[in-house]
Parts: sequence; C-alpha cells; structure tokens
Amino acid sequence: MIVYPIESRIVRPGDSIPELFFEALARKRVSLKAKDMVAVSSKIVGIAENRIQPLHNNIMPGSRARKLSRKYSIDSAFVQAVVDEADTVIGGVKGTLLTVKNGDAVANAGIDRKNAPGGAVVLWPRNADLSAKNIRAAIRQRSRTNVAVIIVDSRVSPLRLGTTGFAIGCAGFEPVEDMRRSQDLFGRRIKITVRAIADGIAASAQLVMGEASDRIPFAIIRDAPIRLSDKQGIRYARLHWNQCLYMSQIPLAKGES
Repeated sequence: MIVYPIESRIVRPGDSIPELFFEALARKRVSLKAKDMVAVSSKIVGIAENRIQPLHNNIMPGSRARKLSRKYSIDSAFVQAVVDEADTVIGGVKGTLLTVKNGDAVANAGIDRKNAPGGAVVLWPRNADLSAKNIRAAIRQRSRTNVAVIIVDSRVSPLRLGTTGFAIGCAGFEPVEDMRRSQDLFGRRIKITVRAIADGIAASAQLVMGEASDRIPFAIIRDAPIRLSDKQGIRYARLHWNQCLYMSQIPLAKGES
C-alpha cells in the first residue's frame, strides 16, 4: 500500500472539495487509478460546508458549560460549543472533554480550533458519510475512475499518548472486514476478530496529512486492501455502547450528560 500526500491551497467556506482536489492533483501532476482511495481531511470538509462556529461573540455559556469549564480548565464558550454538538459528555481531563459524537468516542465532539478562522472553531460535517458519497460521485464523474473516499480526523486511544487517524465518513468500500469465518495458521476458527479497514487506512493517511501547518488535506492511498462497494458508510463500523469493550465500562449515569 502506498500513500501519496497531496498539498492544497487553503479552503474557504463554499469551496468545492472535488474542485480543490483536482486543482491539487494538477499541481502535483498526479492522476488517479482504479481502486485508489482519496482521503480528505474532516477540517476542510467542515470549512467548505460552512461548519464554522464563532465563539465569544455568538455563544453564551450556560450553567452546565460554566461548571465543566471550571472543572476541566477549558474556555467556557468552547465548552458550550462542545455541549451543543455532543451526543453525550462523559467526563474529561484538564483541557479536554470526552464525548460521544455521531456514535464515535472523541475529544470535544470533534470540534477543533487548529487552523480555524480567528475566534472560531470548525465542527464536523453534519453527515460525513453523505459528504464522502457526494465527493466520491463528483471525483468519479470527472476522472471516470472508480475510486473510494474516506474522511479523516484524529483522536486519542485509551491509555495511549498521542493521536491517530480514524474515519468519520466513507464511501465506495467496505469499512470493516469480518474475519470470524476464517481460520488461523493452526486451523482454529477465529471467533471475534473484525478488521477496522477504514480506520487503519485513515491512520495511514493521517500520518502524511499532518496536524498543524502542513497544508496536506488530501492523500491518495493506492493498493489498499479494500473491497469496493456502493452500499456501505462508516456507520456500519460503529458499535452500540454496550458492545464496546471500553465504553461499556462507563455507565451513562456516571457521565457528565
């Protein structure tokens, strides 16, 4: 599998992500091949879709946000934005809230201040699977190439320092591979293993896309171990709370919601 970073100009609200992508391809003199994957930063999708939330002039923190702000030493307007976006606020550590957003356990409901316009934050796309589907359709139509699309963000893992990429939306391929009908080297039936294909590829893409001033909002992943499909999005990779090894140990009643 080969991952090609694709640099781009800065995105603006209302920009077309496919147009931005093809501009970047032309500058890099790269062409797409069948079964390529196009990774797109969630940040530029959010900005292009105008998912930008000004903070201090537009948000009035409520009592709950002020309480969380004091407890975890976070700006109260930012906390209110997180509370508004999150499905659930579970708790936190100094500087960060642990939340569930669209069925994903993430910090701060996916809201980010990095590379956001001054005094604002960038939110996730409203429907990242739909965004990926639309981006894929436009890229396929223009390139006449059957590609898949993945929208990438980053998050922390339990008891690990640092962030890794994961998929918040995808289109054109199966995001998980069920290994439970397979056998290991010694003929034993595999009972529980399901491979997180989308998240593994997102992690590879995020390594080259960076987290700061890199200006690499796209990556092309070639020869990835994927199965193309028009039917599935990242929603098929999510677990219910009580099925998750980690989250099932955190009763909702003990959370901050």
